[in-house]
Amino acid sequence: MRKTATHGHRIIRWSIFAAGAAMVAALTLPAPADAATIDSRFDICAALRNGTSLAAIETTLEARGYNATNAGVLTGTTIRQYCPDQAGNAMAQAQNASA
Repeated sequence: MRKTATHGHRIIRWSIFAAGAAMVAALTLPAPADAATIDSRFDICAALRNGTSLAAIETTLEARGYNATNAGVLTGTTIRQYCPDQAGNAMAQAQNASA
């Protein structure tokens, strides 16, 4: 005889499904409409070179329409691709923030 899933198992299964769907939606949603102008008006590399903290950079991006996750992704990608000389600075700030 085949066992059926209990109510608790169904809730957990749907919770996992909902969490996965939310994650996929968050990663596939487009950036704000003015994303191209954000990049030209706010230079992340120059901000880091001038001593601006990662927290301040991400707060600025969030104020311009990015959610926290996308602001972090944009910051990390920009550092990796356009100003790798600031990677050590960014890593030190991230480690200090999590300590």
